[in-house]
Amino acid sequence: MGIRRLAHVVALAEHGSFAQAAEAVHLSQPAFSRSIQSLEEDLGVELFNRGQRKITPTAYGKLVVDRGQRVLAEATSLQRDVKRMRAHEFGEIAFGLGPIPAAVLLEPILTRSTRDHPGIRTRVEITHWRNLLKLLEIDELDFFIGDIRELVSSDRLVIDPLPEFHIGMYARRNHPALSVQPISPRELLRFLIGSFKLPDISLAEFTQWLEFEGDPKTLFAVQCDNMGTLERVAIRSDLIVVGPQLSFREAIANQLLVEIELNVPLSMTTHMGVVRMRERMLAPGAELLIGMAFEALTGGPEEFPPPQPVAAG
Repeated sequence: MGIRRLAHVVALAEHGSFAQAAEAVHLSQPAFSRSIQSLEEDLGVELFNRGQRKITPTAYGKLVVDRGQRVLAEATSLQRDVKRMRAHEFGEIAFGLGPIPAAVLLEPILTRSTRDHPGIRTRVEITHWRNLLKLLEIDELDFFIGDIRELVSSDRLVIDPLPEFHIGMYARRNHPALSVQPISPRELLRFLIGSFKLPDISLAEFTQWLEFEGDPKTLFAVQCDNMGTLERVAIRSDLIVVGPQLSFREAIANQLLVEIELNVPLSMTTHMGVVRMRERMLAPGAELLIGMAFEALTGGPEEFPPPQPVAAG
């Protein structure tokens, strides 16, 4: 059929007028009409109803317009990807992070990219994985890193799991919960607990481990997807926070937070992964940032430089 003639069919369906559609594709009206007519002759069907004030697609026309829109979108994507490969451009990379990936990966990724690859411009969205998936699907993100336990497998998505990390309970030094070690999960219910928004599967595991029988909505004194805020609140109050050690590594290294010793281990881990669209080729800059994320979590050089302990007093 040819990309150009498909574009003419789509334009006529959108504008409902030969004159307006011809102007939109920068053709004279006679040339535009011949293009539509020649495609109809090749297919042996009429694609548009012409006896009305506004031109409308026939049943055949609707089929061609629907498929044509998809072909044109793929052609545009292909041209963009080839251009990126030829020029080896990085350009702007838009990516998303869930709360734990943001706490663990955002700083090392941005530090390395701005220091070693100043040609990359980054735009970051930090929110729940459901919101990140919507942004990915409408091409607002190149990829995202988030919790993948509830992410339904799809032929449209490529999901690359990241290493798993233990999730623990952390409190400030001299917290009352540290006076008895190890402590049972049920005894922790006497204290204020704060957490990021746990996936439903993890929440069920956590409440069962705590032997909590009430409404899960009443379990947490604080729910916040900003792990840095949770950390600071825990340091300054009696809040016990739930999260992976990497999220609080500097506070732990500086002895501002301490992991609570439990007599029944909390067998929860992170379930992070890199998510992207299968049919959408990643720009070189996006691949580079994803590589940085994997290196950061597998002991890559300089990804997590040892934090300097705060001097006593």
